[in-house]
Order: sequence, then C-alpha cells, then structure tokens
Amino acid sequence: MPDDVREAHAHCGLNRGELTQSSVCGCFHCCSIFGPTQIRDWIDPAPEMAKATGTQGRTARCPRCGIDSVIGDRSGYPITPDFLAKMRTYWF
Repeated sequence: MPDDVREAHAHCGLNRGELTQSSVCGCFHCCSIFGPTQIRDWIDPAPEMAKATGTQGRTARCPRCGIDSVIGDRSGYPITPDFLAKMRTYWF
C-alpha cells in the first residue's frame, strides 16, 4: 500500500483543530464526504468525561456512520472517493 494511505491515518485522531480548519472532510470507513460543520460528535476524552470536566473532545466521529475515521483536507491528503476507498481497503 502506498505510504500516503498509511501516513494519512495519523490525521484521524486528536484532529479537532485540523478538521475545523478544513474545507471538506471525509470518512474512510463509510467513504462519506461532508463539511466540518456537520461533525457533531467528538471523543477523546469520552463525551461523559468531557462534559464533567468542561473539556472538548478532540477526535471526530463521522456524522454518517459514527466511526472515528475522519480526516480533513487540511491534512494535505485528498478527500476524494478514490482516496477514501483506498484507506478503507487498507485499514478495514
């Protein structure tokens, strides 16, 4: 598998800042493409802990499938159906 598919995976966790600065985001589990404002669920820490401590979650969950496999174009990787499908094949 190309290095870019492996290296892009580093951008799917603890990525709130990067995603909120992205123009477009995509999930490499369900291969959906969406805007960053559609992301409503963030983990790390868990939602209950985040609420109790007043901290924000830092890892996005896909608004379509709920899996934490979201990357944004601010990562430098293409958010296209082809690239997301390649990531899905490798990681799932």
